Order: sequence, then structure tokens, then C-alpha cells
Amino acid sequence: MLEKFLCRQEKYATKKILCLFFLVYLIFPLYLLPQILPEGRPLDLHLYYTPTQADTLIASYGVENRLAYIKGLITIDMVYPLFYSLFLSLLLTFFIARSYAKHHKMQYVRVLPFFIMLVDIIENICIILMLLEFPRAIEILALVSGLITLVKWLFIAIIFVILCYAVIHFYLHRSDIEASNNNAC
Repeated sequence: MLEKFLCRQEKYATKKILCLFFLVYLIFPLYLLPQILPEGRPLDLHLYYTPTQADTLIASYGVENRLAYIKGLITIDMVYPLFYSLFLSLLLTFFIARSYAKHHKMQYVRVLPFFIMLVDIIENICIILMLLEFPRAIEILALVSGLITLVKWLFIAIIFVILCYAVIHFYLHRSDIEASNNNAC
């Protein structure tokens, strides 16, 4: 099943589709997300936060901002992780599928962005629960949420390091790759 998924990814990892994904991606941080995020710094944009910091931030948002933040987290910020995970996965596929043999271990790295998606959605759920429970602070929920946020950013950093490596590897071995072309599905 995973092999079929990876093979299907290769069919969609074209320059045209990646350019389209990039252009649509820009709509999220430039237009959609600023409309849903609370004034001040949203929890999910912190690298990490303690329960005390979370409570202070949530209190600073005010009632209207908290409600708007909940609405945004439930709608746009649940779609965003799916979209950027697909985009990152296709971007990784573009370089990795063309740089490594079909059964090379590096091929499986292409599914890592979907772990970010899962972690991001769990983070959103935790933040929604904290916002809904305010002013009652649930310390364990805030602690878990802060840790999940940290894990999300660590995964994102790891993916970008792997992506940089894959791009460099692709361009350094381009002539070898074109000569062997052993990755066709």
C-alpha cells in the first residue's frame, strides 16, 4: 500500500503541480491565516510555551479574539496542515524520486510531512480545548499542547533539512540520475 502511495506521488510531483501548490500555498500565510489568528501572537506560532504562558496569552486575546481563533482553528487551520503536508511531500518526492533508487530507504522520507500534519491537527485540537475551557486553566492540557507545538516545529525543521539535502543531492548527481533513470513506476 505504501509503495502504491509513493508511486502515485511521483505522478503528481511535476513542476507544474508544484508551482500551482506553491501559488495556492501563498494564499494561506498571506491572506487566510492573518484573518483567523488572534491579535498578538497565536499559541501555534510559538516554538514552545509553558502552561503559565499559554494562560497569559489566552487571557490577552479577549473574548472576541478567542472565539475568532477557535473558528479559525476549526476551519482554515485544519485544512492548512493537509495542504502544506501534501505540498512538502510532493516537493520531497520531486527530488528524492529522481535521485534515489526505487527501493532506497530515502524514498520513505517522503511520507514524513504527513506526521507534521497529524501533530499539527492534534496541536489545533489542544488549543481549541484550552480556548473553550478558558478561564479554567487545565495545566496538563497546556503542557501537552506546548510539547506538541515543539514537536511540530522540530518535525518542520527536520523536513527542511532533509529537503535541502535532497535538493543538493539531486543537483550534484543529476548526470548520474539521468543516465540510469531507474525510478520509473
